[in-house]
Amino acid sequence: MKLSDPRANRSRQALLNAGIDAFLINPNASLTEVAAIAGVGRATLYRHFETREQLIQELARESLALTDKATEPLKAKKLKGREAIAAMLHAVMPLANRFHFLLSLWTIAEDDPEVSEIYHRQLAELAELVEQGKQAGEINTGLTTTWIVTMIDSLIYAGWYLVRSGEYNPGEAAQSAVHTLFSGISS
Repeated sequence: MKLSDPRANRSRQALLNAGIDAFLINPNASLTEVAAIAGVGRATLYRHFETREQLIQELARESLALTDKATEPLKAKKLKGREAIAAMLHAVMPLANRFHFLLSLWTIAEDDPEVSEIYHRQLAELAELVEQGKQAGEINTGLTTTWIVTMIDSLIYAGWYLVRSGEYNPGEAAQSAVHTLFSGISS
């Protein structure tokens, strides 16, 4: 089957969706479990993904592409610094169900050079926003940009965890991340 074959495309998409579902329930899910959820045979699965790692890496690439898509309209608005970071947090929190499985599988995903390249580009873009915020006097210049970017990345993952657990909706998680980032946790 060629990838241009509509049936092959449907099978591939079913496998990707099933992979997310399976890994959200059980990060250790096997390819056999993914195939069962997708409703395809193991032979079909192996035509698309020879290993579990390949499937995880494809899901990571797809998820990172969704992050780019979610933040693209913000770039068009030419937001800068604090305003851009707050808008980005609001844009990515709804992706919690799509990304949550990566929390426990990231070490497999980042072994893929393309995943690593995309992720590091996204972090560099975030670092640029932090630098803009520092120059505008909105972000503490006493903290390194690397520290702040890592903290923002951690706040995103914390928000996704709470959204996935049902304790927060995406808006609440984003607002809490923005508040924590720019106001801290002191009263």
